[in-house]
Amino acid sequence: MIYNHGYLVLAGTLYLLFVRRHALQKLTINGSPLAIVLLVGASVALLFSQAADIQVFRLLLAPIIILLWGWSIWGRDFLKVAGGPILLLCFAAPIWDDFSPLLQHITVFFNNIFLQIADIEATINEFLITLEVGAFLVEGGCSGVRYLMVALFLGAFYGQLYYRSLRSKVLLIITAGLFSLLANWIRVFGIIAAGHYTNMQTSLVKDHELFGWVIFIIFTLVPVFLISSRLESSPQETTKDEISGTTSGRVGGKHTSVFWPIVASFLLIWPPLVPIALQAKTEKVAQSWHPTLVEADSDWRGPLKHANVWQPDFSDPDIDLSGVYVSNDLKQVQLQITGYRNQSQNKELIFYKNRLFDSADWQLISTEKREIGDAYRQSPNHVNETVIRNKVDRAQVIVWSWYDVGGFLTDSKFEAKVAGAFKKITGDSRGALWALAGRCEVSKSSECEQQRKAFTLFLESFLQ
Repeated sequence: MIYNHGYLVLAGTLYLLFVRRHALQKLTINGSPLAIVLLVGASVALLFSQAADIQVFRLLLAPIIILLWGWSIWGRDFLKVAGGPILLLCFAAPIWDDFSPLLQHITVFFNNIFLQIADIEATINEFLITLEVGAFLVEGGCSGVRYLMVALFLGAFYGQLYYRSLRSKVLLIITAGLFSLLANWIRVFGIIAAGHYTNMQTSLVKDHELFGWVIFIIFTLVPVFLISSRLESSPQETTKDEISGTTSGRVGGKHTSVFWPIVASFLLIWPPLVPIALQAKTEKVAQSWHPTLVEADSDWRGPLKHANVWQPDFSDPDIDLSGVYVSNDLKQVQLQITGYRNQSQNKELIFYKNRLFDSADWQLISTEKREIGDAYRQSPNHVNETVIRNKVDRAQVIVWSWYDVGGFLTDSKFEAKVAGAFKKITGDSRGALWALAGRCEVSKSSECEQQRKAFTLFLESFLQ
C-alpha cells in the first residue's frame, strides 16, 4: 500500500500540535476578513469537488480549509503556530502517484549510467532493462515515490520540530528528497546487479521490499540526520519561544467578537451538510429514472436483444440496456445506454475504470469529434466517434457516443464531470453513456461511411 505512511503523517501532525499546545492556548480571537473570503472560496471548491467526487481535490483542500478556519478566527498567529503541522497532511494526499512515470524515467536514466560504470551490458526500452541473464521492468512501485513521500515528510517534520528559519526547513526538505531519489536509484541498481552476478538466482529479484528500506535508511536517513544538525547552528534554541508558547500577542484587535468563530465554523461544516440535506431528493430522482430503449417504427425492426456488436467496459452500472435495430434495407444499428442512478465513489460516469471498450478484446483505430447537428433531442450536436477493431476476428466497429448527465447532453468528459457536480448539488445525480454502434464494411473504400449514414437515419427516426 503506497499510502500506509499516512498514519505516520497524522501522528506527526498531532504530535507537533501537542508540542505547541501552550501557544495554541494563548491564542485570542482576532478575526480576519481576508481569511473569511478565502474560506468561502475554499468551501465552495470543496462542495464542488465533493459533488464531482474528485478525491484528490477533496483531500488537498482539507488541510487548507482547516488553516483558513483557524486564520479566520485567531488571525495570523494561528498560521505561525499551527500552519506548518497542518500542512504536513498534504504528504498523505493521493497526488503522488502522478509523479511515478516521471520518476520511472529518471530511475532508468541513472541506472543506465550505473550499468555503464559497472560495465554491465544492457538494452533499455523505456522501462524495460534487458540483460543477458534476464529482464528487469521498472514498474510504478520502482519509481521511488514511496521513499520520496516518506523522506519529504520526515524532513518537513524535523524542520517543524526544531527549526525556525524557513530557509533551513526548505533546504532540509530538498535534501531529504534528493537523497531518497539517490537511494531508490541505488536500490534498483543493486537488484539488477544482484541478478546479473547470480544469474537471476538471488531472491532479491522477486522479493526486495526489505532490501529497499535498508537502502533507504543507509542512503537517506543517515545522511539527512547528519546534515540536519548543520543547517542551523543551534536548532533547539531557535524554537524555544515557539515551543514555550510565545506568540505575537496582539491585544485589543478590531475583530474579537464571537461572529468570527460562528461564521468560520459554519463555512467549515456546510459542504458536508448539503449532500445530507439533499439525500431524500437525490434518492427520489434516482428511483424515478427509468430510461428505456426506443420502440421500432415501420422502417425499423427491434430492439433485438443479445445481438450486440460491441459493449462498453463499465464498473458495476445500475443501467445496462442494449438492443440492435435493423432497417428495411438491412442496415444495423446498436443502441447502448449504460449508466448510474445515483453517482457515488467508484460508481460514477466519468471514472478511470470506465472505458468505451475493453482493450483486451479491442484495438483502437481512430477517435475524433463528429458534428451531427442540433436537431436530435437525445444527443448533442457533437459526438465522439471511435473506430475499433476486434483482436480475434478483425471485425471493425464504429461507435458514436455521448453523455447524459441529469438531462444535460455533452460529448466532453470534462463538461460531464462539471455538469454532474452542478446537478448533484441540486439533488440530481443521474448519469449515463449513450452510444450507437455498428460494423464497418472494411472491404469498401468508403469504410465506415455507410454506417455513419445508418446512424444518421436512426437518429432521425427515433431521437429527433
